[in-house]
Amino acid sequence: MPKKLAVTIAGAVSLGSYEAGVLWEVLDAIRQHNQHPETSPDDRVVIDVLTGASAGGMTAVILAQKLLYGADEFQGPYDNPLYDTWVKRISLEGLQDTRDDEDPLQSIFSSNLIRQISEEVITGRYRSVPPLPGVAHPAVDGRLSVGVAMTNLNGLPFTYPVTPGGEFTYIDYGDQMTRQVIATSCDNAEFWEPLRQGAVACGAFPIAFRTQSVERSKAAEGDDYDSPNLAWDGKPTTFTYSDGGILQNQPLGMAKNLVDPIDLHMPQRRFYLFVSPHAKDPVPTPFTTEQADYFEVIKRLVGVATGQAGFQDWITAKKVNEQIRLLDERAKGLQQAMSAGRIDVKALQITAAEILSLMFPNNQHIPAGATKPETLPDAQARIAAQYAEEMSQLAGLAGGAVAFRDAVLAFESSAGLGARDAMTIYGITAKESELASSSLEAFLGFFDQKYRDHDYDIGRDHARKVLTDAVLQAAGQLGPLHYQPGEIRPIDHALDGPQLHKLNPRYIEQFKRGMRGRVNQLLKQLHRQIADPVADLIVDAIIDRVTKPEPDEELGVGAGG
Repeated sequence: MPKKLAVTIAGAVSLGSYEAGVLWEVLDAIRQHNQHPETSPDDRVVIDVLTGASAGGMTAVILAQKLLYGADEFQGPYDNPLYDTWVKRISLEGLQDTRDDEDPLQSIFSSNLIRQISEEVITGRYRSVPPLPGVAHPAVDGRLSVGVAMTNLNGLPFTYPVTPGGEFTYIDYGDQMTRQVIATSCDNAEFWEPLRQGAVACGAFPIAFRTQSVERSKAAEGDDYDSPNLAWDGKPTTFTYSDGGILQNQPLGMAKNLVDPIDLHMPQRRFYLFVSPHAKDPVPTPFTTEQADYFEVIKRLVGVATGQAGFQDWITAKKVNEQIRLLDERAKGLQQAMSAGRIDVKALQITAAEILSLMFPNNQHIPAGATKPETLPDAQARIAAQYAEEMSQLAGLAGGAVAFRDAVLAFESSAGLGARDAMTIYGITAKESELASSSLEAFLGFFDQKYRDHDYDIGRDHARKVLTDAVLQAAGQLGPLHYQPGEIRPIDHALDGPQLHKLNPRYIEQFKRGMRGRVNQLLKQLHRQIADPVADLIVDAIIDRVTKPEPDEELGVGAGG
């Protein structure tokens, strides 16, 4: 059985260029490895899960489609769907090309450009009927699961019983769209159009881009809405969505939930790849009360919100891994104590059975982290598979294997680990001091392609270092990989770190022109009360304030090579 890889791609805005560089290098490494004559079928690496938020969600959907049907589009590091989308195709000029049909009260930038790109890259394949024969990438095996995080501005009602009676309902604004993609049956516009809509919705950064409407229903998407506590009737409903990164910027937990029905909690050679350009430099961000005017506070609050939404899944996974490690140690110790005759097997079995009757009322329960119930026999079978070695060592002890199994299941259930598995997570991350596009909440990369090119190549470079690292090559890891890194263009390290203080004035002026036009559209719609010259002066003053570099940028801190 090949090694399985689940990939999670964080929200990134213009730093989608960094993620594109990482993913190109990862895909090229897997291609080389899987096609190498010395790679056995069991040592192949297969990507079977893709999840993302915001720009990462858009990339996840693009990748899902291209890996299954468009491998011939990956011609080289600077000629592939990821580079074309995140480096060449998107730009400030395109984003400011707003049309009369784009309400200035709904967005600053053009959402039409994002829609056009999504139609070209995702559903453009279906302009010809039937579509051209698909070409699968060596990194996939004919099917994969894809998911995007979304923020549901309508919210979903969840109802829970309260003691001594009645119920409590709360509204959850976190949402998602997931699909299992089977290459032989999903190559059609009807399947990909909802995913395209979900990709655009999950990248609808608040205020910058307009919200997106998507029709959802339980019948069409039961896996996303199968919680027994969900109070929505599930009938077709149009929800309004904003950027998924607001609440879940690194949906590693979603990847784990998509992995569970594939792996069934059984021992697998399973690995996770976490791609994010948002690792922080290990120093507090300078900010004082004297700086706290409206503009600075708003900028900081945006950073706080996105920062808090990030890395929570990764931190949770690390904590769960430590709990599972301790459970494994305790299970091994229990087996050794039983083998040595230090534990009364019959008493252990009685105690474990009583505990399990509490943990599995009506012979089932919903483990922590899961949405579907697990029966006691299923849980016992899972433990037997996970601890097969320890149980085999107790085979000669009458009743020992069963008592061990039930005792370990009782330990696991008490610790709330029933739906949890150890996760081997590789991270390919970058700090702000390494990236050119991180200023203006990562919108700066849209101003100049040289920033996007720089960050794309930084992504390639970081990926190469991880893919060739001794840890990844060790026994029991994703490697060793048969992989020879290709050439990377010379990287201008003068572009490392925030570049706002170095931005070419003509781009600031271009931004001002676009914003003047947008504000005047807005005033016209609101029955113009301010003369154009006055409005233009206000716009210019605001942009000058917003684009003023941070104190550390003005001093050049973190901007060196």
